[in-house]
Amino acid sequence: MPLSLQRPDESVTHAEAADLAQRTLYAPPPLSLRLAAAQLIAAIRHPVGYLSALRIVISRSLRSPAEVRQLASSLLIAGYFAVRIGRSVRHVHGHFATKPATVSWLLAEILSVGYSLSCHARDIFAGQALALSTKIAEAEFVTVCTDYARQRLLREHRLVAEGKLHLIYHGLDVRRFVPSSSPQAKPRIILSVGRLVEKKGFPFLLRAASLLQSRGAEFRLLIVGDGPEREDLLRLSVGLGLQDSVEFLGTLAQREVLELYNQASVFALASVVATDGDRDGLPNVLLEALAVGIPTVASNLSAIPELIEPHKTGLLATPGDARDLADKLEMALYDEEFRDRVSLLGREEVCRYFDVNRNVAALAELFSEVVP
Repeated sequence: MPLSLQRPDESVTHAEAADLAQRTLYAPPPLSLRLAAAQLIAAIRHPVGYLSALRIVISRSLRSPAEVRQLASSLLIAGYFAVRIGRSVRHVHGHFATKPATVSWLLAEILSVGYSLSCHARDIFAGQALALSTKIAEAEFVTVCTDYARQRLLREHRLVAEGKLHLIYHGLDVRRFVPSSSPQAKPRIILSVGRLVEKKGFPFLLRAASLLQSRGAEFRLLIVGDGPEREDLLRLSVGLGLQDSVEFLGTLAQREVLELYNQASVFALASVVATDGDRDGLPNVLLEALAVGIPTVASNLSAIPELIEPHKTGLLATPGDARDLADKLEMALYDEEFRDRVSLLGREEVCRYFDVNRNVAALAELFSEVVP
């Protein structure tokens, strides 16, 4: 059963996720009566496990008072989930090493079952995962979705991470994301997809577009996504004189994004390291773009080079360097020999390493080894 710490507030739900959303059990709001009442029931049904989880919370809180709030909240949610999901659960798996992992760890303790963990990007790089060494040590296994993240965990938690970490890339349904025979739009489209947040580097993409425009390039830049930087980016685009060349499309359903992939000539992602240390791992939108055969320009950052090899499966630009990004975009727009080569090799790379069926099978194999 899928468990979620909060209800999503996005206005768009992908059709493929609709059934999953209906089957998901959501945690109640903080300090609700349902959370409080569930603790008594959980303690009665699982006295040994609940006492063990409570002991963990008290022990860690005494050692690190800054963790008290998250630990207490996580215990309340874990107790609620333990009551709602019954006794048939044999294993708990947590996605993200931050609070989801804390809840998963305590829930597994209450139910007296094993637990495992998946680490991604922000939960590793932004330093927000409390007790990460302990979470890794207690887990049956830990998956990471990039080798860059795996190496980071090995460096920082080698004593407990050795032998626990398994690299399993994210997967893509390569049967859905296929090259289109539709003619490319005129003028050519540069497409970028991502939340409008600092780590996506959209200001640098806009400045690169301004440089391209000053060189006489004809294009439309379409940006899909929403976020807290939207108004700032709109003002920047006007200040750069891009109001006739750039369009902010907001959040779109996946089928709508797929239609844009089929029209685009170039895909761009100008990722940077945010001021809090957060950064992209290996964004799924890069997999999607390469799978449909779009020449792709991305930042030479974190795990992105695990997918994009310069001049073979795309181009890598220096993070935060608008001029370098503009140079790479110009090549991707107009060098036809390059475009043909990377369109073919990029899709081959995705099919070889990121096929969802193969990667899900690898994760299922890990579960089969630890779930009785």
